[in-house]
Amino acid sequence: MANKNGKAGKPNANQGTRLAEQKRFQRTEEACRRIMDQLFAMQRANRFAEGELAEKYAIMAGIYYRKVRNGKVLGPADFNAAVEVCTAARRCLQQLDASLQFDGLPDSAGWQQILPLIDGVLADYQQLKAGRQP
Repeated sequence: MANKNGKAGKPNANQGTRLAEQKRFQRTEEACRRIMDQLFAMQRANRFAEGELAEKYAIMAGIYYRKVRNGKVLGPADFNAAVEVCTAARRCLQQLDASLQFDGLPDSAGWQQILPLIDGVLADYQQLKAGRQP
């Protein structure tokens, strides 16, 4: 059926949903990139010397990050891998400083900027998970 412009038109009710999903994917992609940059910098500087468990969580974050296609969050599978990156990174941070204040860490300012990104991705995941429940 043609609209008044002469073009075939279909109502696109999912456009808003797709746009929200794309924005979420972009936020998640940026968060993962910044998280991994910070973790890789800590690994290169050997700042996990006293925190063996923290280092293991950092390694796990790297493993999950490799599952994100070329570092791009393009779909639900990438988003799920990014959630795992954030979960491992948050556990790493909790091992470094249980209070999550990072006062004693040399990268304190960086982690204070990264933590809200981690929590934002995890909050997005919780909202999606809650939305699927009956």
